[in-house]
Amino acid sequence: MKTIAIIRLSSLGDIIHTLPAFQVLRRHFPEARITWIVEAPGAALLENFSGIDEIVVFNLKSQKGLFAKIFFLFRFVRRWRRRFELLIDFQGLIKSALLAFFLGGQRLGFNAQNAREPMAARFYSRRAVFFPEEQHVIFKNMHLLSTLGIHDTIVEYPLKKLAASPRWRQWLSELHWLDKPYIILNVGGGWPTKTLAASQWLEVAAGLKPHYPLALLWGNDQERETAAAVARQSGVPLAPFMDFNDLICFISKALLVISGDTLALHLADMTQTPAVAIFGPSSPQRNGPLFSPSRVIYKKQPCSFCYRRKCATMTCLKDIVSADIVAAAREIDDSRNRKTD
Repeated sequence: MKTIAIIRLSSLGDIIHTLPAFQVLRRHFPEARITWIVEAPGAALLENFSGIDEIVVFNLKSQKGLFAKIFFLFRFVRRWRRRFELLIDFQGLIKSALLAFFLGGQRLGFNAQNAREPMAARFYSRRAVFFPEEQHVIFKNMHLLSTLGIHDTIVEYPLKKLAASPRWRQWLSELHWLDKPYIILNVGGGWPTKTLAASQWLEVAAGLKPHYPLALLWGNDQERETAAAVARQSGVPLAPFMDFNDLICFISKALLVISGDTLALHLADMTQTPAVAIFGPSSPQRNGPLFSPSRVIYKKQPCSFCYRRKCATMTCLKDIVSADIVAAAREIDDSRNRKTD
């Protein structure tokens, strides 16, 4: 294979979960030109990783109106059609499968039972055999390469050597944290159903603040409002907006991260930063941390792992006891201290 395209358009956490499969692909095809087709936010994230020959931005979502979307897609396909011998669709949507179909070449994708939209499998020229969905999504992505005769399960990330920006170092310096271990409380979750209530975060902060420096992390304007409210009532500093370079540095230097099933959690796992992973509608077996010191907190419900973005009851998160989160964080730190003694 001389030219390969990866299609993984979004979301940011899923892109992180696809990188180990990319690394396997790069190891087996060291001379191939590998292009990654992705939406703009994912392109900014991928700039922090090595081995990708070309990042192509697919900005269909940003086009206003049906005509603009059709015109954009027409121009995109005309430019990139027949450029790739192999296209691998890690998204598993009809949209991503159709894009691979229009671009031509061999099209590799998930079994219909594993695709997020089963109809997508009809547009692939080669499909992987069924993979058990209760196993981790990182290994599901690696399994997709089995149709190429690749059965590698070594989880590695091609992260570049990053240096924190002066702005980020100044913020840490103002807190006197440059040489101090700190705990990150990530109030964001992407979906409302992945986000603890502000009252729960206040309880977590109250349980940990007497023992550790804490920082509140957020990802968008709505999450910032929640984090700011928690900061005002708890006295925990609010982290400034960070680009992906600084975010990765911030997480990699933390004592631990407390987060729902979202980008910050997966970056912690990638950098082998221990985490307390809080799960609601998504499965910790499928999306949780692989780093062994990390701990998972969830409350099993009759409707567990529904993967809904909206919910009228939110019992899976409301039933989580903040004291359990605090205890898990203390346990991780105690275990680390025992190993260093």
